[in-house]
Amino acid sequence: MKVALPGQGPGSELGRNGVRSRRPSVGNHLRRSSWRVRWAVIVVGLLVVVGLVARQAATPPPQGAATATAPVSTASRLVAHGVVAPVSQARVGSLGGGVLLRLSVALGDNVEAQTELARVRGPSEVEVLTAPFAGTVTGVLVHTGDTLVAGATVVQVADLSHLQVETTDVDEFLIGHVQRGQSVSLQIEALDRRDLSGRVRAVALQPQTTPGGDQHYPVTIDLGSTPTDLRPGMSVRITFPE
Repeated sequence: MKVALPGQGPGSELGRNGVRSRRPSVGNHLRRSSWRVRWAVIVVGLLVVVGLVARQAATPPPQGAATATAPVSTASRLVAHGVVAPVSQARVGSLGGGVLLRLSVALGDNVEAQTELARVRGPSEVEVLTAPFAGTVTGVLVHTGDTLVAGATVVQVADLSHLQVETTDVDEFLIGHVQRGQSVSLQIEALDRRDLSGRVRAVALQPQTTPGGDQHYPVTIDLGSTPTDLRPGMSVRITFPE
């Protein structure tokens, strides 16, 4: 039978040397264990967050992802594109309509001013169609015997000895840098990117709308020289001065 000494409360007892010792409380032990677990969870969580941040910083953005780009320089905005076109070209057609009696020319024929191109029998008389200027027949749109409505085009004529460049994509941001009389650099794509010089002759005040819905300001450029192998319809890269 164990006798409790004075001053000895529950949870304490005398050791072999007569020194009073106290047994640890179960509640205190559980609280200390709980705090250790919480700190371990916090430390592990911080390590995971740091690892994810480092991994995200080291991983390159996926291909095609949107990234910040440097502002476009003014020089890159001063480039436009266009096509070679005849200075003089015309669509010759019947004023009153009727039946095409005769075609007097063929595609590629060279004609002089007032050369007969075709004859059309109208309601009251025969209409004779003539070339408005010297040039080349660049299009024949009908055949003998066809019935034509008033205003229908019969033949196209162009002066291929005098060519110019017509722009196709001068937008609202570029038009402010374009002026009449301005010297420009031209590059003909189809002729091994041959360099030519030109001068702005006309600048449209109103934009035109393309079949695709885009708007552009037509600019006409005179060529400094016309190579013999230059043809209408060839693509041109145009560089305007800054």
